[in-house]
Amino acid sequence: GCAPDMTDLTELYKQLCKRYNIEEQECVQDGLAQGSTLDLSNQTLDIGTCAVLGKIMQISNVINKVSFGDCLLKEDGIKSILLGLCGNTSVKTLSLKGNSIQSSSTHALAKMLRHNNTIIRLSLEWNNLGLCSESFSSFCEALGSNSTLQYLDLRSNQLGIDCGPHLARALARNCSLSSLDVRWNNLGGTGGKALLESLHHNRTLSKIDLVGNGIPNEEISAIEMQLSQNSRSAIMTKEYTSRTGILKQQLEERERYSAQQIEYLERSLAQTDLTLNKTIKESMFQTGKLDEQLRSKSLELEALEAKYELVNSALRLSHERVTSLEAKNNALEEELQKSQEEALLHKKNDKEELEHVRSEHNQEVRLQQKTISHLEAQVGELEFKCNNQKTQIFDLKEAVCSLQSEVKGIRLECDEMMAAEAGKHKESLRNLDQQYNAEIQRLKKEHQLMEDEIREKLSNSETLRNELQSEVVALRLQISTERSSTQAQLQSLKHQLKTEQCTVVRGLEEQLHAMEESRNDGEERLRVQMASNSTLSATNAKLNAQLHALKNDLAELNIKLEGSEAEVKAAEKRVRDEFAAQLIELQQEHEKVTKLNNIIVDLKRTVSELEHQSSEYKREVRLKEDEIQKMREDETRRVGMLHTAFMSYFNTSLGSPINPR
Repeated sequence: GCAPDMTDLTELYKQLCKRYNIEEQECVQDGLAQGSTLDLSNQTLDIGTCAVLGKIMQISNVINKVSFGDCLLKEDGIKSILLGLCGNTSVKTLSLKGNSIQSSSTHALAKMLRHNNTIIRLSLEWNNLGLCSESFSSFCEALGSNSTLQYLDLRSNQLGIDCGPHLARALARNCSLSSLDVRWNNLGGTGGKALLESLHHNRTLSKIDLVGNGIPNEEISAIEMQLSQNSRSAIMTKEYTSRTGILKQQLEERERYSAQQIEYLERSLAQTDLTLNKTIKESMFQTGKLDEQLRSKSLELEALEAKYELVNSALRLSHERVTSLEAKNNALEEELQKSQEEALLHKKNDKEELEHVRSEHNQEVRLQQKTISHLEAQVGELEFKCNNQKTQIFDLKEAVCSLQSEVKGIRLECDEMMAAEAGKHKESLRNLDQQYNAEIQRLKKEHQLMEDEIREKLSNSETLRNELQSEVVALRLQISTERSSTQAQLQSLKHQLKTEQCTVVRGLEEQLHAMEESRNDGEERLRVQMASNSTLSATNAKLNAQLHALKNDLAELNIKLEGSEAEVKAAEKRVRDEFAAQLIELQQEHEKVTKLNNIIVDLKRTVSELEHQSSEYKREVRLKEDEIQKMREDETRRVGMLHTAFMSYFNTSLGSPINPR
């Protein structure tokens, strides 16, 4: 169970007395009531009470000081108390003065010294430890192995000459005892020599009282000199241990600080590596998206260019058709003018001939009437031919109208297609601008967060930049090849259109040739042709007006196409500017990475300086240890000289003093 406190010690004593049928003693109860100090000096205690006290000592952790002085305890009582103290962890001062401890009690005392690690002061004055050499040797062995006892009182314990070597061996082995009182014993000169020899190995003992042991004064003075050296060395060792402890603490703090800094740097570097990997993956993903968007935009631009070229080709075809029709109309007008002039010449000639015939041949009137009737028949035929020509002209007008309607439909389709494509292009550009702005803002935030974390991965970004440049070059090559292929296709289409136009012109030329053959039919047909010429001139004026309108529409389409090309160029410029900005940001990140590397180098330099300082501290500690070792060697040399002087003096001395007990 739990150890009792000082209020429960008396109750515990009563319970133990009842359990073992032992009579209670008031002096013991009064002593236990004192708390941390148990003073039973000059009290008569029986064996049972001692056994109970031994049990209390074994259980309690409250008592710090115990005194059984001049109690004349019996051997079994002493053994019981010492047995309880073997397991005690609180008693620091023990007094067993005047209890006739000898033989087996001395063995119990030795056992207690072996097992107890808390007693600092032990008083054994006025006992008989030296009566049995064997038991005292066991006591000395236990004293040599004990590492907590600092003050030992062995006054008046009948320690003879044979006890001196045992005590000297114990002192040579002990490393904690600082004060020893062996007054009023009989150690003699041999005991003094043994003690002096043991002090060569013991550096903690600073005080020994040797009065009344028959030891020569020279040996006592040598022992005192050795003790003074021990005290000085103890002071130095304390200072040295304190300084070494301080240095160790400083070194440990420095090492701890450097370890924390290194761990923090490693942690920050690992975090920067992770963030760099994430940002590189995200940038690669974003660059892939941008590449796909660029490819889609390039495909859309190529489609727009193809549509634009188709519209241009259709407009060119319509323009060429109109020009061919204008040329045909001009040729027809020239032919009509020539035919009018020829008709006028024929009229003049006919008039001259008619006048000559009238003047010379009046008889031929009937024949002329016949010829007039014949001419009327020819005029009917000519009228019939004129009607046919009118129908042909009407067909031509319908064809021109159909061509105009086709041109208008094509223009409307082109306008709708251009408007739709322009709307789509503007929407795509707006979406791209929004996406670019969002992506730029997000990238800026991420780059601001990653300013302290980027290192060593800039080479990957540079390789990515080179790959992107190579991909851009490849895309440009693909675009140039596709443009060349589209130009070749356009040339082939132009060639086909030219061939078709040539066939149409040939057909028209054949028709004109037929019209020229029918032109020489009669004079009266000229009037009808004049009227038809006037109508044709009016239609030509209308066609010219329509052609002018078509030209204006073409100019507007060209302006719109130039605007779309300007927008495409602006988008390309914007993309290039964004790539340039990204490259500038990457260069800034590279500079920041170099700064971080410089900081890491400085930290490594400081760590190396700290290690150098720690090595210097360790070297100073070694030097101090060497100095202490030299001092010890000097002290041993001095002790040897004193020992030789003491031996020479002792050999010359006559006798030893008597024990003045």
